[in-house]
Amino acid sequence: MKKILLNKMSMLLIALIGVLVLLSACNEENKDEETKETTSDKLAYIVDFELSTKSLIIDEVEWIEEADKERIKELGLDVEKDLPTGFMIYDETQKAESIKLAENAEFFLVNHEDIAKPKQVEEKEFISYLAVGKGPYDLTIEDGQVVKVSEKYTP
Repeated sequence: MKKILLNKMSMLLIALIGVLVLLSACNEENKDEETKETTSDKLAYIVDFELSTKSLIIDEVEWIEEADKERIKELGLDVEKDLPTGFMIYDETQKAESIKLAENAEFFLVNHEDIAKPKQVEEKEFISYLAVGKGPYDLTIEDGQVVKVSEKYTP
């Protein structure tokens, strides 16, 4: 009788350990998904910079190339007329939004001597550049703040 009870307890313990292992694995997947959700990339024009709040005022846009045949069809674009240089920057909403810069944000500008290697600059130089550099810019956003700004090369 004790042997049967001991076997049942062992089986129950093994099943419980298995359930805990499965729950732990599911919890790790959820953490990975949460992390993925907090990081995003946007292509946008920077309309303005708010010094008092250290925020960028951006207008998100979409980069469309000739290879994006489905999107071109969705928008009813004419490749010859609308994409004469092989791409276009599409601004569906022309709606500006404010987004805060992270304290340790990085800034990169197109290096015209070697476009494959962007030039990293300090925040002050970047802010000054905004007066003449119209963009667009690739923005990396983590936890609702811009952590990286890279000027996108436009031929």
